[in-house]
Amino acid sequence: MAVWRSALPIVFIAVFLAFEDFIAVPSCVISDVGDAPGGLGTSNMKAMIVSDLLLKGSHSSYVDTIFRNIFISRFFRKSFEKLEPDMLVVLGDITAKRTKLGNSDWPAALQQFYRVIGPLGGVQLVVGLGERDVGECHELDREFVGKIASDLPGLDRTGSASFKFENISFFLINSIPLLCNENPLRFAVERLIESESFDLRAQMKDSSLEAGVSDEMDKHSDGFPKLKTRPPSGTGPVLLLHFPLSRAARGDERSSILGENLPKFEREFTSHADRCDINEAAPSQLMQTLPLNETEYILQSLRPRLIFSAHRQHFDVYNHIDGSREVTVPAMTWALGGRASFVFASFGENNTRVSNCSLAEEMHVLMSYLSLLLLLLAVTLISRGSYSISLF
Repeated sequence: MAVWRSALPIVFIAVFLAFEDFIAVPSCVISDVGDAPGGLGTSNMKAMIVSDLLLKGSHSSYVDTIFRNIFISRFFRKSFEKLEPDMLVVLGDITAKRTKLGNSDWPAALQQFYRVIGPLGGVQLVVGLGERDVGECHELDREFVGKIASDLPGLDRTGSASFKFENISFFLINSIPLLCNENPLRFAVERLIESESFDLRAQMKDSSLEAGVSDEMDKHSDGFPKLKTRPPSGTGPVLLLHFPLSRAARGDERSSILGENLPKFEREFTSHADRCDINEAAPSQLMQTLPLNETEYILQSLRPRLIFSAHRQHFDVYNHIDGSREVTVPAMTWALGGRASFVFASFGENNTRVSNCSLAEEMHVLMSYLSLLLLLLAVTLISRGSYSISLF
């Protein structure tokens, strides 16, 4: 009996380590949502796409500091180990609320962000902006956006970026100004979209010359060149947005929703619309999208291969009328009461495989740790011989 009791602490440590390893491993549901049927092909670039971390920086509570942020950081580490992504994309709302220039809020939130995502180990980092990071239309300031963007990798002064990674073209658009009328940032972002569209058409023109296909070039009234020929749908870059595109299409054009969160999502939106509540953890307008005219402009100009957007805080997939598919990235936080989740995408030559990956709910994790604590107490008492065990 003494030998058995002395072995209990070792057994408990083994159970605890196994639990620690298991509880932080993401659970993923895979779906093919790419632009062509079949396998991924020879190329296989993998990206982990997250959004809405809602970090509080210097305003973090004790629970945030000693539990939530530490566990989400462990979740990132385990996700890197299991999925081995080549790129980490963050689609905005790093912070829970807009900071101000000249104080320590933004530097504190930025440091907290890098602590949470942990060492990248060669993983490419791409970070976009959300309305909680730079403010909504009435707060949107070009100088402030430029300052925040300068602290994040790869962004220009508008908070946008166009880049190619492993032969996959990406276009990260700061979608917040596109909601605003007469804002200088809106015109700057639209100019970037037009430039990207021209480059795409120019590439198509070059590739069609061998087939003897001619093209013509016009100029806008402002002198900016424009090719008449429109590229086929799905031949453009992968779009990265914070605000989703408009879904003002007929109901039968919507794809089936992927993921278990849809009924909850629709119920929560209905209750938000009825109550119009605003709180720190959840936006009052989860269904807010880009205007229909901006959506049509983006789809027609860029012919995106695939679209990743955020802000809605739940995972789903939507088919636009032109055939473009938009994947909504869920929130990577427990602050909203659900599961911390993200999207994992594998980009092949002909197709893109998308998975919705999630962590256990916060309450389940807390109850599991509480159970382990009680088990530790029982092991301690038994190993010290405080209780006698009678076998009948």
